[in-house]
Amino acid sequence: MERVFHELEKAVATFQQATGLQCVAGCGLCCKKPDVSATALEFLPFAYHLYKNGQIDLWYDKMEQNVGTSTCALFSNFLLSGSKGFCTRYAHRGLICRLFGFSAMTNKYGEQKLVTCKPIKEEKTGPYETADRFVEAGGVVPVMSNYYHRIRAIDPASGQLLMPINQAILEAIKIVLQYYAYRTPGKAG
Repeated sequence: MERVFHELEKAVATFQQATGLQCVAGCGLCCKKPDVSATALEFLPFAYHLYKNGQIDLWYDKMEQNVGTSTCALFSNFLLSGSKGFCTRYAHRGLICRLFGFSAMTNKYGEQKLVTCKPIKEEKTGPYETADRFVEAGGVVPVMSNYYHRIRAIDPASGQLLMPINQAILEAIKIVLQYYAYRTPGKAG
């Protein structure tokens, strides 16, 4: 997963550099969306990070309490100093979080269409129009389905089942806990 994320980060950066498309500063509306779906697989790096840092039990309890809420448990209502956004675990955010705003979907005619948000469309009209033309002209853009196919190839079961984002985070934590349940503490792998 981390290799896929690293390659995606490079592809998004290249796309942003070619188009000038950026998030609206201080926005975070995409993280407040109540029906974000994700897979457990895309949050395994986060769960593993929690395990390595001795925080997994704390987060398991937190996610058990948040599983029924609609806003992502990693979201902060306040922009923290030095952060890249409202995500409290930005480096470990899921695939959907990395793709949204700077990727394309392929429509039923095989055409790629930019997937972004209303604030970018309304407040960053110049870069948005540039990015939209870039995608329509066949410019290289990360395509959502390609990345979801890649993670399904890693693990078809946990890479395919979409669920509410908090449930996906909890399931990733459960997978890591189950994996390490009978292993010697401190020996990752």
